[in-house]
Amino acid sequence: MKRAHKHANNRPSMADRADFHALYEKSVQSPDYDVPFFAEYFENYTGRSLRLLREDFCGTAAMSAYFVTQHPENRAVGVDLDWPTLNWGIKHNVAPLTVDQQSRLTLIHGNVLDHHPSQVQLAMALNFSYMVFKDRPTLLQYFKRAKQSLQSGGMFILDIWGGSESQVLQEESREIDNSADDGIGDFTFIWDQDTFDPATYLCTMRMHFTFQDGSEMRNAFVYDWRMWTMPEVMELMNEAGFRDVHFLWEGTNRKTNEGTGTYHRVKKGEADLAWVAYIAGLNPNSD
Repeated sequence: MKRAHKHANNRPSMADRADFHALYEKSVQSPDYDVPFFAEYFENYTGRSLRLLREDFCGTAAMSAYFVTQHPENRAVGVDLDWPTLNWGIKHNVAPLTVDQQSRLTLIHGNVLDHHPSQVQLAMALNFSYMVFKDRPTLLQYFKRAKQSLQSGGMFILDIWGGSESQVLQEESREIDNSADDGIGDFTFIWDQDTFDPATYLCTMRMHFTFQDGSEMRNAFVYDWRMWTMPEVMELMNEAGFRDVHFLWEGTNRKTNEGTGTYHRVKKGEADLAWVAYIAGLNPNSD
């Protein structure tokens, strides 16, 4: 991770003072939206309230920590292989919880490809994290592990992105409102589609941040992924034993031709230049 320095009055630049995990959470995560959305979809689909959640590739465990605050019976399990990131989450997202809330949250420092008994109602892999698996046997192995973590009738959900612009080498900037009293203020999040190989769908994605004092944090996060397509993922989920594998597509405001931020089950997507969708599947048994 490289940072550009600006030493006005010998003070560290905003890039030097910024916490890259906090920047990530502010830029690409929204537990206050995601948790109610998944809980509502799960209840509408199964007729049961969502009380047991597993967050694979949980990172700083922001989703899991938020989930246990939403109901006194909510329990969550988070799994992540990177200890520094998980430890940051323990200090910043878990420590502020009450003793009771902490008792209902289990964080596992481990590989999602390994068996971690949980028997939850809903397991999820968000922010395209499963794209770290670059071949079909490994991704299939992960899907089988995710299925093993579920109760009978449990659901597995992941997100996926695509469209022609997802394969274009480009940088996309987005302004982030930051009301926190952290001395950083508003900043700019940059999504950098750095490399893409159409022969293998292997790609490199980077995250950068720039700040109001002109400093920048380059390569705060770098991802070496395989960009999986929706039919590939759905076929592998079916092969792993999930049933009723389907996807949720974002609605479109016909007046503005922009996304509504709400997702619904559909049978056919749209040929948008760039889209994000969710894929869901049901565990029909308790093996």
